[in-house]
Amino acid sequence: MTILRHGSASALLVAAHACAAAQTTPQPMQQVVVSAGANEQRAQSTTTSIVVGRDELLRQGDTSLSDVLKRQPGITVDASPGKAAAIRMRGMGAGYVAILLDGLPAPAGFALESLSPEMVERIEIQRTATAATSSQAMAGTINVVLRRAGAARGGKANEIKAGGAVVDGYAAPQLVAQHSGRAGTLAYTLAAVLRRDENPVTAVSTEVGARPALLRRTAWFDHQMSDFLELAPRLSWQPNALDTITSQGYLRRRHIDNAKRETETAVVGSSTAFPHASQTYEARPLSAYADVAWTRKLAGGARLTTKLSGFALENDADFDYRGMDLQDRLRETHRVASGPTEREWTFNGNWRKPILDGHALAAGWEFGRKRRTEYRRERQTDAQGALLLASDEDYRATVARTAFFVQDEWDIDDAWSAYVGLRREDLHTTGAGNAHAAVDVDAGAWSPIFQALYKPPRRDGDTGPRDQFRLAASRTYKAPNIVQLMPRRYTVDNNNSATNPDQQGNPNLRPELALGIDLAWERYIGKDDMVSASVFHKTIRDVTLFRTYLSDGVWIATPDNQGKATVYGIEVEGKATRGPLSGRANLARNWSTIDSVPGPDNRIEGQAAWSGNLGLDYSAARFGAGGTWTYRGRVANRSSAVLSSDDAPKRQLDLYALWKRDANARLRVSVSDLLHRDYRERLSYEGDSPLARTTVYRVHATWRVVWEQAL
Repeated sequence: MTILRHGSASALLVAAHACAAAQTTPQPMQQVVVSAGANEQRAQSTTTSIVVGRDELLRQGDTSLSDVLKRQPGITVDASPGKAAAIRMRGMGAGYVAILLDGLPAPAGFALESLSPEMVERIEIQRTATAATSSQAMAGTINVVLRRAGAARGGKANEIKAGGAVVDGYAAPQLVAQHSGRAGTLAYTLAAVLRRDENPVTAVSTEVGARPALLRRTAWFDHQMSDFLELAPRLSWQPNALDTITSQGYLRRRHIDNAKRETETAVVGSSTAFPHASQTYEARPLSAYADVAWTRKLAGGARLTTKLSGFALENDADFDYRGMDLQDRLRETHRVASGPTEREWTFNGNWRKPILDGHALAAGWEFGRKRRTEYRRERQTDAQGALLLASDEDYRATVARTAFFVQDEWDIDDAWSAYVGLRREDLHTTGAGNAHAAVDVDAGAWSPIFQALYKPPRRDGDTGPRDQFRLAASRTYKAPNIVQLMPRRYTVDNNNSATNPDQQGNPNLRPELALGIDLAWERYIGKDDMVSASVFHKTIRDVTLFRTYLSDGVWIATPDNQGKATVYGIEVEGKATRGPLSGRANLARNWSTIDSVPGPDNRIEGQAAWSGNLGLDYSAARFGAGGTWTYRGRVANRSSAVLSSDDAPKRQLDLYALWKRDANARLRVSVSDLLHRDYRERLSYEGDSPLARTTVYRVHATWRVVWEQAL
């Protein structure tokens, strides 16, 4: 059941006024299009926003948005070999960052690393939430704006990109095609992407224990391969001077084929149940997204926009685990068939109108409903095929979301501008399954937001540097997701321990609430140069940590609310252009403290103390080149008095070169992670039977060559 609270009445009244005003037909207005560079957009906006434009999205030939984001100020990407990328802002990830798709919360099955940059027009990075988007943005917001209908590069109707990558000897071909056209007032575009991703993972895990003494090493190789087919149609129709109707979507089919082999050596102590093992995983996820939006110009410069969007995901998967002894004799076989299915729809709208002197009032709504079902069928047999375990589990869950907002952007005078907004967001999650009790949880919060921009007055004719100062205060929250709430057990196949526990949800998990304040100074020098410094401070209530405990001889990790946390940091950034050369640099220092966990290193999970980027680009008429050096410092965390982790620093160097044969053809060569330094992760348990697991990954460079042709 969705509960609408009376405090949202103001937004409803304003929306009703907008519908009434829509009955009045104003005279057609001349459309004026104003374009500005990313620096100018950032300087003019009252709300802090860093815009990553299309040129930057495609500059280094990336195939993943996460690779683009890791070079942006204040953002780090945790992408351990073989694991999904985790996007962090200010060192905070795991739901602290709001990922938006065209201004709306991204569907649960959406992943940044699975969306090709060719499908994206720009990325907007906001350090402070806004009432019009999402209040689930403790660390900030990343809004992915999909490409609109229109011509390809250079005004051409067609564009083709063909090439591929090489990773540790494995070839990964890629083909991108786009066709655009127009029929009267209807513009359309169809884009298609066909590519293969290769991810060979080689690693060695070492376990050291005491009471009893233990030294075990496990060498493993995981060959991960994915084939993608992605279609993205886009339409834009303007039947008259007042109405605009747009539609866009994507259809993505993926084939995942992974094969892993483990070989364990016990130097001291006993071996695990299966010292040798092999496993395969195969899945064919299908995801689809589509929306239709209508914008109507109203009297007095007002505008009403509504959008209906839908998302669907299906992912049937098969997993086989073969546990063997030291002589490779089969001991057990574990077969699991599973498949989540998600269906989600969202209906949102907003009304905007300039009022009084310098005010821009906006109000809107958002209704959504998501349904997830999942089955898991497991069969365990011994070497002779006798059944050891049979398990058939399923669950279904529904999340109903409502949100209302009202906001005012006010140009007070030439020096001051302000933004004030209020958002109410509610989520109601229900779920039931045959392996656990039913779940019925409410989460929501009021989110007042204030931002101010001050530009010191300048003398007439002054063309020197322009300074400006920003202040923002906000209340945000983070709601637990379905998987965290459902008390279903995800078991490991071998070597359950304090450092390798089963995972289980917690239906009593409460949302986290945060109060934050941001201060920033920015200096703009000419058109392309700038320098900035910012600081922030956040207080989080009911912070979520994983609690690891022993139950009936089995180690289990479950999320749990554990009191208060404080997060703060500083970030500096600079950009400069001199002729064909342009440089950029940023550096961030973050701190955090969790009151319920003893120090040292009682920090927010995964938060690196230091991170930064250093980049240089050269651009001429026929040739371009450049690169970025990315640094993410050591990540040391303590989640309890006895459990801690310590991940080594990461240093990555990405380079590219671009040759332009003419206005319509170009060749792009790039390499990511040229340094390809080995990476280490460590997890330690310091209880009655101390145990530490250290994994060292071998990292590979990825070489890409792509030919781009506009037709």
